[in-house]
Amino acid sequence: MPLVTTGDMDGLDVVGDGTEGDVLIGRHHGRHHMARAVPTPRWQRNVSPQGVSLPQEELDVLPFQAAIIGNTTDGVVAGQSSVLVATPQRPFRGERLVLGAILSNGNDASNAVVINPAIYVGAVQVGADQGSMPISAFAATAFGVRLSFPPAGQGTRISIFVQNLVTVASVVLTVTGVLYGRAMR
Repeated sequence: MPLVTTGDMDGLDVVGDGTEGDVLIGRHHGRHHMARAVPTPRWQRNVSPQGVSLPQEELDVLPFQAAIIGNTTDGVVAGQSSVLVATPQRPFRGERLVLGAILSNGNDASNAVVINPAIYVGAVQVGADQGSMPISAFAATAFGVRLSFPPAGQGTRISIFVQNLVTVASVVLTVTGVLYGRAMR
């Protein structure tokens, strides 16, 4: 639409196409200056004048790199361990952890894997104490397991140390995880 200037409206000029969001320009009348607030279009309310989104907290997901335990030659041996690692690219605070473990033969192994010694956000331990905790407590179907993770800044390493409890020949154990939480955008 073309930009138009319409006539005098209570001492103000209206610049725009006649829709909401038109700019009202004040005029000088002697020593007094009259102006009105310019309504902000809805699409522009959560962005800076440069078009960059303003920081706001939103629900987001943080995936972990899968932890592989064992190999097809030796299988999985009780006591082997690995680490799930995630590094958020913007400030993040976790709330809901979902973990799973599966053997390469397709069997669910979530009851045979524990978090040991703990979960860490940087150098800060999550939880009231260290110890073996079954990852099945954080299954996708679990409820009432919302946690209060410490905030993680951009690039902070989040680590979950996992340990296998069983010996199974000729298979590989893969442990996966995702953390739902709040991220700054």
